[in-house]
Amino acid sequence: MLRESIAAKPTMIKPNADEIRQLTGAPVTSRAQLLEAAQKLHDGGIELVVISLGGDGALVVSEEGVFQGVCPKIEVVNTVGCGDSMVAGFAVGMVRHYPLEETIRFALSVASANALHEKTGCFRQDDLQRLLSGTVVKKL
Repeated sequence: MLRESIAAKPTMIKPNADEIRQLTGAPVTSRAQLLEAAQKLHDGGIELVVISLGGDGALVVSEEGVFQGVCPKIEVVNTVGCGDSMVAGFAVGMVRHYPLEETIRFALSVASANALHEKTGCFRQDDLQRLLSGTVVKKL
């Protein structure tokens, strides 16, 4: 399904490393190979290619460059919905016209805040604020 949606050139996709492998049909084992695959997708017309790396954050390829975002380590309670929460965080950042680095920081923090709770798609504002202050986004 993700492969078919690529043809529509969506504004953003958020595959994980396994999904990148499925999209490319090639063994993608290193960060360099992940970024190369993401760059190809970006060059093909997708504005933002976000590769989620679970507890290791995310890599983002965009017109502004390549970024890596990493949240503070947390004690994970439930990972269900974290990817959806990250996508929602990106959508909120875009609608609020945050700069890209701030959008990445916000999206990763929302996803991590979601992982702190048993209930899917739920987080506390104080957790989000704490995670925002500790989330690092750097341009590669």
